[in-house]
Amino acid sequence: MLDPVKLRVLRSVVETESIRASAEALGYTPSAVSQHLSVLGRETGVVLLERTGRGISVTSAARLLAEQAGTALDALASVDRLARELASGRTGSLTFGYMTSVAATWVPVLARDVRRAFPQLSLDLLYRDCSVQETGSRADVVLTDDVTPSFGADWREVDLLEEIYSALVAVTHPLADREEISLTELAELPWVTDDPLDSWWFDRIAASCRAAGFTPPVEVNPSDYPAVTGFVATGDYVSVQPSLIAAETRPDIVAIPLSAPAPTRRVQMRVRRAAETNPAALFLMERIRAITVETAERIPGVTAL
Repeated sequence: MLDPVKLRVLRSVVETESIRASAEALGYTPSAVSQHLSVLGRETGVVLLERTGRGISVTSAARLLAEQAGTALDALASVDRLARELASGRTGSLTFGYMTSVAATWVPVLARDVRRAFPQLSLDLLYRDCSVQETGSRADVVLTDDVTPSFGADWREVDLLEEIYSALVAVTHPLADREEISLTELAELPWVTDDPLDSWWFDRIAASCRAAGFTPPVEVNPSDYPAVTGFVATGDYVSVQPSLIAAETRPDIVAIPLSAPAPTRRVQMRVRRAAETNPAALFLMERIRAITVETAERIPGVTAL
């Protein structure tokens, strides 16, 4: 049987495309990472790395092995979690998946409320970003949006709210005093977004831009939202974000609602049907509905459904 530690190392290297970055992420030395991969290559008879110029690249065989290893490692983690729950007497569990838009606002409050109401519960919080499509296979309750592909017939989808999008600009930007703005007025300005440009989340915005006759002029595409606001705050860049995110922005940035026609987004709660009898899941669902109403009352451009 293959060593899970070595498979975990392979998975990390495939993800980061860098032995050094994987070493930092895993807490190993680069030489230890290389040694794990070397041994795994000998054990499997698979060529995992190949030299390209002065560096290395991951082979297609390694990517396929890492993909299958990821499924096995996730299953092993679930077994490990169950064993710890049984050993500690915590037999109840709930896995809650959530998206970036509510990670800093809704989720901490929801997690606190669930833990206080069910102190013996094992609550697993599962973050998902634009590039993660398999959250539904591991969660009981998921917060997502309406462009995320269906999780299947075993899930119930509940529309929570609808929100408009806003343009984020620096307080010093010439557009900062506008009450609303059209997408076409942003067509000649440099954009920054943290959404992967090939994601379905960004394509919602891109589709509206194409309908308005232009392609989003994205010049900077960092992987995190704080970097987006850093670029916007310089006064040289703009970003288009949904209301849930735009409302929590920095004091040196203003959010200007987009005028119609403009993209809108629906935030959904998806519940695994088998979890609907779980008291903790039912409690979480009620708290989500309550926080939705509170958010709609507090943030302009957000309507509870």
